[in-house]
Amino acid sequence: MASTSRARTSRGGLPPRHWLPPAMTGRGCGCVRGATLTATMVTLAAGVASAQPEPAPTPSPAPVTASAPQPSAPADSAEPLGPTHDARRLARDLETAPPPPSHVVYFQYGVAFAAEQVLAPGPVCDDTSGVPCILGAGGGVVVRGGWRSSGPLYLGGAYEMTKQDPNKLYRFALLQQARAEGRYYFMTARVTEPYAAIGLGVAGYGNEWAIDTWGPAGSIGAGIEYQITRRTVVGLAFAYRLLHFSRFTDTAGSERNPGIAQLLGLDLVLEQRDAIVRAGADATRSP
Repeated sequence: MASTSRARTSRGGLPPRHWLPPAMTGRGCGCVRGATLTATMVTLAAGVASAQPEPAPTPSPAPVTASAPQPSAPADSAEPLGPTHDARRLARDLETAPPPPSHVVYFQYGVAFAAEQVLAPGPVCDDTSGVPCILGAGGGVVVRGGWRSSGPLYLGGAYEMTKQDPNKLYRFALLQQARAEGRYYFMTARVTEPYAAIGLGVAGYGNEWAIDTWGPAGSIGAGIEYQITRRTVVGLAFAYRLLHFSRFTDTAGSERNPGIAQLLGLDLVLEQRDAIVRAGADATRSP
């Protein structure tokens, strides 16, 4: 039998049959076709899945960086509270603030060291008979006080007492002056203010506290003040004075003629200011 099969093959007949398992023949053919169809569907599904585009990646959030300072909001918008806000509000309040109220005035008072230089003694020393002049230079103190407005005006009074050189005709020669004074300040809005001054009063001259001669007195002058604190000022003032003396007889028995003496006064001033608020100030205060 085996020899017959090999002979057919060599002669060009049909090839010999090979053995196949039962699954590949007869009843097993349906299983092969099902497995083949399943493999084909899996291959098509894989191809469709690979053909779909991949979803775009989700962008990551940008890192937070320090931003440039934003411009300030308008004045009428809400501003954050804080030191900067308070400073801006204070600056606006100062810009729109009204001037100091006119009802506030000051009482200004103080003392001064005074020097009186005689420029021309006048008729009281015109005697040419060899009698020495009874009125010479001297120095002393001044006390004064008055009303000072919030503007440029000062009105007050002063009492001055100086010891003069009498050329030994008096034991203790005193020149006393009581006068009303006025000043006009040139406002500079600084700690230093110059002013012009005028005075009018009476003057008396004599030995010790006695008054041997007296008469009207007037003066004009100028000065400057320097404010060292809110309430304390120092200053320097010059004044040209005219004093009229009546006729009198000195202690040596010499008669002195009446006339006008010319003096130059110098004051070194130390004064204090106390604020005074007039009644009804609340009524004039702006709402």
